[in-house]
Amino acid sequence: MGLYDSVDLDWTWDGDYVVGSDGDIGDTSDDYIRSLETEIATIAKSALLDWEKDPTIGATLDDFVGEANTRETGGKIEDRLRFQILDAGIVRAEDLAIRAVPVGMYRIMVVITVTAIATSNNRLDVSNPIVVTLAFDTTEQSVMVLPRLLPQAEFGGQY
Repeated sequence: MGLYDSVDLDWTWDGDYVVGSDGDIGDTSDDYIRSLETEIATIAKSALLDWEKDPTIGATLDDFVGEANTRETGGKIEDRLRFQILDAGIVRAEDLAIRAVPVGMYRIMVVITVTAIATSNNRLDVSNPIVVTLAFDTTEQSVMVLPRLLPQAEFGGQY
């Protein structure tokens, strides 16, 4: 398990800046692990050359638009995401797991899991890895990062 705590700008699940209570752009200082989640989401939602400062960031999943929703396509998506996330140097290979699962005729859900060290600066505990979930539609250029579901305990035991 790696230590992946850091502070960065905070984004909503659909890519907008978070505005802090002081009216300024928010950051991830209340949960250091959220920075890693947003980095993974940025890679998944971006294409190569999207970012001027680092044109190599991005999984370019729109390459798979029009592909059949098969196990082979899912494997290619897993491989592409794994390569781009590892190439960005944000996690170690042994801490990363990616699984693509067809959830409809044209939709694939991708679950990206990172095992990380729990610290006092992040919300993790020993049994909770970081999970970023994406929905990818093979008929259009659509990668949607699904909002993080809170553990049952954070809902007072009810969903």
